[in-house]
Formats: sequence, structure tokens, C-alpha cells
Amino acid sequence: MNAHVFGIDAPVATRDDNRRQPRHEVVLRARLRNRATAKFDIRIIDMSVTGFRAEAHYGLNVGDIVWIKLPGLQGLEANIAWRHKEIVGGHFRQPLHPAVLDHLIANGARY
Repeated sequence: MNAHVFGIDAPVATRDDNRRQPRHEVVLRARLRNRATAKFDIRIIDMSVTGFRAEAHYGLNVGDIVWIKLPGLQGLEANIAWRHKEIVGGHFRQPLHPAVLDHLIANGARY
């Protein structure tokens, strides 16, 4: 997959927070596994092709490598980029295809 196809290296001009891709609100249950193989239930509250924001009531730390299992997809490797109390932000190692993101957004509340 070529990152330039999805504009991953170009900032979104309409955002003040310098995000490279727009985030989309979604309500999506997912499973997250860390390197110690502990599994956590999380709730995704927004996402883009390059990352996600989720409620995670567990001991995840900035820099942790995790695998996130989204409905209908194989586990995706991600890094925890930031944490504020029970909210974490993650960055996918490989971006989602835009059609996959559209499907997750459209069907999120059903999962």
C-alpha cells in the first residue's frame, strides 16, 4: 500500500491540531492485546485511516505496541501515542484502506 495514495503525509488544512487525516466519530467495540498477551475490551470513539481514540480503563502506556481487533478484520498493530486518564490515542502501523474505514464508520454502532 502506498501511503501517498491516501495523503498520509499531507496535513489536513482545515484542522488546527495538525492531524494528517480527519478523524470520524464512531461507536465501536474492539479488543486490544498488549505484548504481555493481556486482552482488553475497549470502545473506539473516533478513528481515521491512520489511528484511533478509545476509552481504555487499563494500564496502557505511551509507546506500548498493541494489536487491536476491529469487527470483521484481523488484528492490526498499533502504537499507543498518548494517554489522558482513561482515553488513549493509537497510531496504526499500516493505515486502513479508506473503504474499510468507511465500512467501520457506517456499521460501527451495530458491532
